[in-house]
Amino acid sequence: MDQPMDKPIKVTILCSGFGLGFYTPGLLLQAGLRRLGVDTAIHVFENVLPESARLKVDKSRKAYHDNFAVALMSQKVPQDMRNSLDPAAMEVLLNQWTAEDRRYFICLSGHWIYVLEEYRRRREPEPVHVDIVYMDSTPSPSWKNLAKHHPRFADGCGETTFFENDKNRVSHYIDIPAVEHIPFEARQSRLFVHGGGWGMGTYRDKVGQLEEAGWELDLLLYDQDQPDEQRDSIRYFRMDPQWRTWQRNEAGEHTFPPFGEVKSGEETMYQVGPDYHGMLDRACHVQAIVSKPGGGSLTDSFATATPLIMLEPFGVHEKHNADLWERLGLGMRYETWMETYGGSSNVLEDMHRRIVELRSRTPRYVELYVNSIQMQASAAGMEQGS
Repeated sequence: MDQPMDKPIKVTILCSGFGLGFYTPGLLLQAGLRRLGVDTAIHVFENVLPESARLKVDKSRKAYHDNFAVALMSQKVPQDMRNSLDPAAMEVLLNQWTAEDRRYFICLSGHWIYVLEEYRRRREPEPVHVDIVYMDSTPSPSWKNLAKHHPRFADGCGETTFFENDKNRVSHYIDIPAVEHIPFEARQSRLFVHGGGWGMGTYRDKVGQLEEAGWELDLLLYDQDQPDEQRDSIRYFRMDPQWRTWQRNEAGEHTFPPFGEVKSGEETMYQVGPDYHGMLDRACHVQAIVSKPGGGSLTDSFATATPLIMLEPFGVHEKHNADLWERLGLGMRYETWMETYGGSSNVLEDMHRRIVELRSRTPRYVELYVNSIQMQASAAGMEQGS
């Protein structure tokens, strides 16, 4: 039986903790949907894995932070996530979805597709609406590996790519109205330097050169990294090392990473934002973000109108992200910025203005999605009443 029009719609957002770029955008989507009065739920893929697999994720996180070459090599190892699923945990989740009559899903990670396909099989002939959201400009490893084993995985799904390398455009973006929109001339002469959610890449190697170019820095520390007390030009920040994406708070909700400033000799006070992650409070006040070009960094750059100075990419998909951001004039590779422009702020202001202009004519994904599912629910109600 089709869903009646007067039945509230609940959207289930499927995230992954394998990278914050497949997690925090999901929470941003949740915040946007809730602003429009849509009920939501979030699930993280690690919760349908056995405990041993979650421990392996933790070990990988440390290894990739310590050695970027190890992280790059990991992408060459093929994965079939069907072999990793915990059947008991999956059964509990599928029964929950069935009992709650879940019909609408936004999927940010290819790891979830087999779970969704089993759910669809159990619900036939009732419709289950799945919208796949790709966070990178070309397929990331989870989608590439899935396509090798299951070339037609997207059959019957909607597909949205925010940053489209092949069409040279930003097709949609996640609006974050709670974040301050600060004009370039009012921003601090600082850079926000980080290595994404797992602290990967060459960002630590650039600190000295950036200081020599006259920049003050906001630097993100990871795990047990410690601040250098001799560097007055650097402010240090950290996400709570004890926090994990698959954990829920006391209210049973997944949260943005607890985030705080690290000061020598003081306890770090971590705070959790209700509508966005604390890194955006740093991004919107600085003149550029210096990081690898992951989908999460592109999302932050566009939402805050902060140019992205791009370090070595984590794989081919991030290389394509960098290519797109550079072609659109929204960011620049680190080497080009230093060697051609001497690390100047003038070119950053030009990029900031391009982001502001492009954002003003780019559709907001959440609004379009809500309109789409309301039309689907309305059509289903009319069909039922006919």
